[in-house]
Order: sequence, then C-alpha cells, then structure tokens
Amino acid sequence: MKNCFFVPRLLVPSRERKKWSVIACDRYRNERSYWTAEAESHTDGMSALDLVIPEALLGEEGEIDRMREAMYRALEEDWLEKLARGWVLIERKFSYGVRRGIVAAIDLECYSYGGGDNQVRSLQEAPEELVRLYLSQRESSPLEMPHIMAVYSDPRDKAVNALLKEDLEKLYEYKIKGGFLKGSFIPEYAAEETAETLLSRAQNFYIVEGIAAAEAAKLHWQKVKAGLTKGEMGRHPARFMLAEFVNLNDDAVEIGPVHRLLKETEADAFCDYFSKKFKCEKKERVLCPKIPFTRESVREVDDAIAQFLKADGGTLAYIHGDARLNKFAADEDAAGVLMPSPKKETLFKDIKDGGAYPAYSLCIGGAEGARYYVEAREISYD
Repeated sequence: MKNCFFVPRLLVPSRERKKWSVIACDRYRNERSYWTAEAESHTDGMSALDLVIPEALLGEEGEIDRMREAMYRALEEDWLEKLARGWVLIERKFSYGVRRGIVAAIDLECYSYGGGDNQVRSLQEAPEELVRLYLSQRESSPLEMPHIMAVYSDPRDKAVNALLKEDLEKLYEYKIKGGFLKGSFIPEYAAEETAETLLSRAQNFYIVEGIAAAEAAKLHWQKVKAGLTKGEMGRHPARFMLAEFVNLNDDAVEIGPVHRLLKETEADAFCDYFSKKFKCEKKERVLCPKIPFTRESVREVDDAIAQFLKADGGTLAYIHGDARLNKFAADEDAAGVLMPSPKKETLFKDIKDGGAYPAYSLCIGGAEGARYYVEAREISYD
C-alpha cells in the first residue's frame, strides 16, 4: 500500500505564549465581533491569528497581503522555530474527556476531492467560491497553518496508544476556551512507525474540516508541479498538506451537524413552506425535520431551502451548535433548520460509492471543539 504520509519539519512558536493559539478560521463566520474581540486579546506581539484569515473576513481587500507580510515577519523575526522532522501528538482536554489527534503531512498525490478512491478523501463537498478564495490565499503564502481535520476508524486506537507509551517531548500547553491544548513532539522514527500502523489499521482517511482549504492545496500543487521536473516533484513543499488526524472511535471525538439559518427573509412563510416539505418539530422559528442523517436527506433539505430563497429572497448561513442556531433564529426575519445528527457507525457507509456529503453537512466538535492553530509549515522556497 502506498504511503500517503510525509514527515516534515514543522514550525511552532519559538517560545510558549499564553495568547498564541486561536480557533479554526471557519468558526464564527457570522460573528465578526468574535474575531474583533480575539484580535484585541492577542496584543502581546504576534499570534496565530496574524497568520490566518478568519472566514468572516475572507475575500476582503488587503487581508491576503496582511497575512503574507505577517508570515514573512514571523520567519524573519524568529517568532517561529523549525523543529526536526516529525509530527505532533495533540491532546485536547474538554470537560467530558481528552480528544487526541496526530498532526501529520499528507501527500496531495494521494488526496481526492469530492469522494474518489484515493487513500485520503473529502467526506463532504465545498462551495466553489470558497475554494477559489482559499486558493488565492495559498498561492500568496510562504506558510500553511491549516484547520484541516481528518477522521479514520481504528476500534483499538493502536497508533495513539503506542504514542502514549513513548516519552515524548512536550512542545506547548495552552489554556483555551473550554479546556486545554497540549502538543508533544513525535520524532521521525516514531512518526514513520505511526504511519505504518495507521495505514495497516485504517487504510483510508476522510477530511471533515477545512475541505475548501484542502482542495485549494491540491489545486495549487497541480499548478506548481506543472513547472517542475520529475526529480523536483518528489519533495517539493507544495506537494504536502498539514492536517490533524483523529480516530472516529475515540469517545471524545464528537461528530455533529451544521445547521441552516435563513436571514433577511419571510420567516413565517419559510416555516409554512418547509413544514409542508418535511415532517418537523417546531420551536418558535426553528424547525427540526424528522429525517435521518444521510447524503440524500441533507441534499433534499438544501434543495428545498434553495428553491425558497430563489422565489422569496434572503440569505443562507451555516451555524455550528444548537444554542447558536436558536440565538440567531430569534432575530427578526430569520428562521433556522436544526439538522439531524450524524451517526459514527454509518458515517463511511453512506459514501461507500465514492461520493461525498453536501457542503456543510457535518463538523468535528461543534462551535468550540474545532482545531486550534499552533503548528505551521513552509510551502514554498521563497
């Protein structure tokens, strides 16, 4: 079996900083105030927030230039330290347990978007416009600091359990919202052993978070390799992509739905329309359709919403977390659709024919359980 993994030299903060790490940029997309508050709290020099663009700001003029300049500054002023070749074991502590993951690099030659039959695949689709924005960002960047997360299935969790027995060097430990984030260095020999274990146990890996960023990385690599010789292609940094891998069988890995919020629309008319399409429970202007979580049912909901918006107008937003949906749906001219919850045991079966779930079908960890940024990697020779 081909090895889809690569062991890179990662970049981490050159010294531990209390305010370095921030949550994945695709969270709180509808709350610019969240990111304004984050920027105000990260005032002690640089932080990971300087090296990413929140999706709430993605596409705005000047954001890519700001991010690129910050990346070069982080390298030139030694805000980042380059490690020896290796991976990182992530331990994310919540009130209900510890979620463990492995930050590793993927060979993009082994990744297929929207399904396919490669070892690494997208579990869900991504909007073309969002992919285009991420591609513009990656083409301009000397570094990647991704929020990409992939899942695999290993009932005995052999790879992670083996790492927990190793005497790994602690790289950092941060207090974050709702718990702690700890990273330990996996040296090259242990990373190679872990890759062998993962490939023998799981064989396939499915990207759940950061699909648009992953597809942008693939498209960028295809452009770059067109100008390379065969010898140059082997270890060109653009060929690889960082991601955090988590075991679906880990009890602390929560897979949840992404809800739909209609704004600036005739909310009561939508509720009447949607209730005729699907059997629903209704709480004020939040509708809960009685449907299973399948690729087809999510697409049916999205198609129905699209038809209503086309006829009556309005905008659609995607919301992580039940409480946040209820909050936004309480606004005037707004209504929400509380999507059904995925089941871990059927997650892969539903896409066994090589397809993928519609965009924004599911997420890892809800609003605050997403990946937090720490690790980075150089993706160009500039």
